[in-house]
Amino acid sequence: MDGLVWGGRGVEALPRHLRGFAQTHLALRRDSRRLVVAAPLLTSSGLPQVTQWWGQFRAIVDWHHRTEDDILWPGLIEHAPEIAVGSHRMVQDHVALDDSMLRVTRVLEEGRAELVGAAVDTFDTVLHRHLREEEELTFPVFARVPAGVFAALERRVLAAAPFRVKRVLPPWLLDGLPVPDGLMPGPVRLMGRTLLGGAYRRSLAGILEPR
Repeated sequence: MDGLVWGGRGVEALPRHLRGFAQTHLALRRDSRRLVVAAPLLTSSGLPQVTQWWGQFRAIVDWHHRTEDDILWPGLIEHAPEIAVGSHRMVQDHVALDDSMLRVTRVLEEGRAELVGAAVDTFDTVLHRHLREEEELTFPVFARVPAGVFAALERRVLAAAPFRVKRVLPPWLLDGLPVPDGLMPGPVRLMGRTLLGGAYRRSLAGILEPR
């Protein structure tokens, strides 16, 4: 783990109500690294599948940071006013992240396999830097916010997810990562591994087996 939050101890070291947020950051890092590994191996024949996967991943990133800006930060400022200045910096980071994702989208849609690597490297750098800065800023604040307040904000964040995100979110959070206690209810976890898991695993073919 390369975040500042866990100190190598794992998500289980965090308070129960913060584990979903932390797991999301781990999954974002995982998929960004998958893209970095796949990019040099891609040819024009493999781009369509990766483009579909990228659309799914980008939708998750868009949802995650849009709901931070619209729901999470405003809700936290009420209970921890000192986060206001830092949250403004996070909003600015999201603009840079949007720009880097747009560049990846363009080279994929244009079928420019030779340009994918540079665009992906920029995105990966921007994403990892942003996640580190966000964790350094927010987790000390999160730990002081009452668990019930944070959980209510998180429910609003989940409710705001578009359908294309909701249908992949459980298997996406479970994919190749330790599953901390309290991450999701048992029935949702089961659905993520079974009903939703098959379609999600098929969506990974292009990125895990680049060609």
